[in-house]
Amino acid sequence: MSSPTLPLQQPRIENPSDLLETARNLLHNKRPVEAAHTLRSVLAVRPDCVEALAQLGQLFFQFNELPASLGCLQQAAKLSPKMPRLNTLMAAVLRKMGRLEESALCCEQEIRVSPEDADAHYNLALVLQILQHTHKAIGAYQTALRLRPRYFDALLGLGNALRQVGRTEAALNYFAAAVRVNPSQALAHWELGTTQLALGQFVPGWTEFEWRWKLADFTTPAPCFEQPPWDGEDLGGQRILLHCEQGYGDLIQFSRYATLVANRGGKVILGCPESLRSLMETVPGVTEIVTTRRDLPPFDTHAPVMSLPAIFGTTLETIPATIPYIRPGSPSPQKSKWVEDLPGLQVGVVWAGASTHRNDANRSLALELLEPLLRLPNIHWHSLQVGGGADQLARPEFSGKIVDLGNQFNHFDDTAAAIAELDLVLAVDTAVAHLAGAMGKTVWLLLPFEAEWRWMIAREDSPWYPTMRLFRQSSPGNWKELLERVARELKAQFRV
Repeated sequence: MSSPTLPLQQPRIENPSDLLETARNLLHNKRPVEAAHTLRSVLAVRPDCVEALAQLGQLFFQFNELPASLGCLQQAAKLSPKMPRLNTLMAAVLRKMGRLEESALCCEQEIRVSPEDADAHYNLALVLQILQHTHKAIGAYQTALRLRPRYFDALLGLGNALRQVGRTEAALNYFAAAVRVNPSQALAHWELGTTQLALGQFVPGWTEFEWRWKLADFTTPAPCFEQPPWDGEDLGGQRILLHCEQGYGDLIQFSRYATLVANRGGKVILGCPESLRSLMETVPGVTEIVTTRRDLPPFDTHAPVMSLPAIFGTTLETIPATIPYIRPGSPSPQKSKWVEDLPGLQVGVVWAGASTHRNDANRSLALELLEPLLRLPNIHWHSLQVGGGADQLARPEFSGKIVDLGNQFNHFDDTAAAIAELDLVLAVDTAVAHLAGAMGKTVWLLLPFEAEWRWMIAREDSPWYPTMRLFRQSSPGNWKELLERVARELKAQFRV
């Protein structure tokens, strides 16, 4: 909602009480702009009217006029410091402004005013979680739920907080409770499903995973074709479109199912970005590639690639993990060889993902943290980094320590060709890690403390990629200790 254009001169009001009643009626009738004008008129005559200040502060918050909102609410708080819910609203404004410590203080003040107000405890938990005081946030969420046991947002918040500290099975119970409280809410199903998948509970997890299409922030368009969706029955030579969704890594991971679809009698048309075309053509069972949803070739049925595990009833024991299922595609005419033949270990490295990823702050690291690895003898380091993070290579301290291959890549074929010439790929959770795993290359994956569902819980291996080894943070944000472990393992395994 856009901010109202408020008059520079306020009309003269003889009876502010009547005007305040008019503002209440306007708010009741969902006419916020007119209500804001009216409240300004009240304050022109009665600047100490707490109700008008509080209501106007709330309206400014709705209009995203945060400084104006905070000013009104602070004035109201000075006049009536024990007014219920006033500090809760002020905390929300401060949280949105990024003033988190002040927001937490407002929440605590609200709790002193109204100790039995579940919303006050919930809002405190939100701020504490953002501040990464996760254990304190858990306590605040628990208090909110004691006061209001069916508090949907608090159930989700507590589940997320418990998962952040590694209490994943406990988190599962709260996500399940959230689904019971609000069974039509997609986010609750999504959190439940991804947690089940992380715990290896694949059969219910894949079912819940289908709720992704109803998430408010899910960016892939929902399938909308005249042809019926595939239900897993034998295809008998029918043409089936497998359409991609989400990121490059997702498609690389789940394209393996094209082989299973072909084994059920399907002529597989695989949708993919143009940059992955040549690689996807090497997946066994793929007969045709399309790179746009416009002008699709004829097909009889369809399925999203990430719905295929559910269609096939994939369990932990039946993950299709025949490796490799992707091979380097067309060689680059500009480059016949990527890695120079030198004695020692040839290692490719990727330290950052796309900054637009919702979890990028946790999954990516700064190149400088790799310094202890770069000093190890008899290792030749090769950057496979493309895009964000690659600019860090220009810093003087990395001169001569890493060969920058990424700046020569034109598409994923180049990346795959370079990976094929390496002994090891060391990467954070990005598409390059998936590609190396799908090619059967030895890959060491560097994971945050709370990793994505696909890497499961507390495992050092991946059932999706037999040649992959997982290195997890021992505590949130602790890349230093993780990389020290990697250095020790490099010395032990490769005798460098």
